[in-house]
Amino acid sequence: MSRKKSTIYLDEAADMRLEAVARKLGSSKAELMRRFIDEGLLRADETEPPLPPLPKYRSERALTVEEMDEAIYQSMKRRAQKR
Repeated sequence: MSRKKSTIYLDEAADMRLEAVARKLGSSKAELMRRFIDEGLLRADETEPPLPPLPKYRSERALTVEEMDEAIYQSMKRRAQKR
């Protein structure tokens, strides 16, 4: 697998902690950062984003089930078009 170079800026305390952990594990700081990033990305893939809130409607009268279904459908359709 090919690698791409990236630069990140760490505050001094984080850099010192990273150095200490890398030394303790017998690893380089770069390898440790790659492992941390890989683990973080795996966790991000495993977590599902929260569901968006249901649309709110204001009406002078209660909507019928069919009207509510249609309103929700139209709202979802608009959101899908924005993506």
